[in-house]
Amino acid sequence: MVDRSQFRDSYHYALAVASEIAAPGLRLVARAASRSAPAPPASWRTGVIIGRDHIGDVLYRTCSLEALHSGLPKCRWSYLTSESGAAVLAGSPALAHVLPWTSDRDDRPLEPAKRDELAERMFDVALCSDNIAHHHAVMLALKLGIPNRVGFTRKGLSGLVTFGVATDGPTSHPAAFRRMVEAVTGLPDPSPLRPRIYPSQNDLRAADSEWHRLGMNDAEFVIASAVTTRQAIGDFRPGFFSDILHRVLVLAPTCRVLLSGGANDRPVLESIAGELGDRACVSAGTLPLVAYGAMLGRCAAFVGADSGPRHLANAASIPVFFVRNMGATEIGSGKYCPTEFDIAPPGEYLSPEAMRRALENVDRDAVANALVSAARQQAHDSIAGTPS
Repeated sequence: MVDRSQFRDSYHYALAVASEIAAPGLRLVARAASRSAPAPPASWRTGVIIGRDHIGDVLYRTCSLEALHSGLPKCRWSYLTSESGAAVLAGSPALAHVLPWTSDRDDRPLEPAKRDELAERMFDVALCSDNIAHHHAVMLALKLGIPNRVGFTRKGLSGLVTFGVATDGPTSHPAAFRRMVEAVTGLPDPSPLRPRIYPSQNDLRAADSEWHRLGMNDAEFVIASAVTTRQAIGDFRPGFFSDILHRVLVLAPTCRVLLSGGANDRPVLESIAGELGDRACVSAGTLPLVAYGAMLGRCAAFVGADSGPRHLANAASIPVFFVRNMGATEIGSGKYCPTEFDIAPPGEYLSPEAMRRALENVDRDAVANALVSAARQQAHDSIAGTPS
C-alpha cells in the first residue's frame, strides 16, 4: 500500500513500510486512545480539518470545502490552521469555525493549551489531509482521542487511520484532498479544481484603493508577479523572473508590472522595480491576503514562484505562469488549474542547486511571449465580458 514515489529518501520510505508491518499493533494502540469506536460519516456532527498551514496548502483545500459541507450537511466543520491560513479562509460558508492556533513554520508544534482546547471540543472526526508529513496530522488526531480519523494510506500509518483514502496513483495536492472529500461524502465533485476566496466589501474597497494608488489605470494590461517564496526547498534567485519581466516590457511597453509580496520582501522588490523602470511598481505587505487576491482579479496574468500568490491568482481565474517546487513531486506541486502554465523543466526531488541549474535551460523569450499573449487575450476577454 505504501507508494515509493511519495518519499524523497529511502529512510522515510522504510519507516512507512515498517509502520505497515506494525499495523495490527498500531490498531490496538489507536483503539485504546480513541474516545469511542469509529462510526459512519452520516453520524458525524463535528469535524476538524488538519493539514499543512502554508497559504498555498490551505488554498488547495478550498477547492472542495463546499462539496464537503453540502455532502455532509449535518456536520459542522472547523479548520485548524495558522493566522495566514485563517486569513484566506475568511468568509468561507463551508466552515463553522476557523482556528488560527498553529504556525506556518513546520517546526513549531501546537501549544499544549491549544491542544487541550481542541480536545475539549470533542470532535467526531478529523480529516488528516496533509499530503507530505501526514503523520503529524494523524498523531494529533490520535492524541485528541478523535474516534474517526480519515487519512491517506499511500504513506503508511494505516493502523492509526480508521477511514483510509486511496488516491489511485500520484496526483496533485488539491486532487488528493478532493478524493478524500468524495470518499467521506460518497458523492462525486465535478466542480473545477480552483481555489475559492470570499472578499468582503472592505477587501474590495482596499483592493480598489491600492490599485488607484499605484496608478494602474493607464496600462494596456497589468502583469502581477511574486518572485519570492517561504519554502525551505524550492527557493531560487529572483533574477530569473526579473529577466522574464524585462522581456515582457520590451514586448509590451505600455503594460505595467505589479511586484508583490510581504513587507519583508520590499527591499528585493524595490530593487527589481528599479531595474525594470517606471512601468513597474511595488505592493508589499500593504493589503490583507484576500484583498490582494481581489486585486489580482484586475490583473491580466501572473508570473512567479510556487507560493501563496500563485494560488490566489488561480482563485482570481487569471492565467498563471509559475515555477513549481522541483524539490517535491512533479505532479504533486504542478499544474492543477486549466489556466496554469508550469514553466519549470521536468524533474523532482531536486536539490536547490540542481533547481537553479535546471532553470538555466528555460527559454525565457518563449515564456515572455506566451505571457504577453495570454495577458492580452485575458484583457480583451475581460472588456468583452467573456471567459478566457
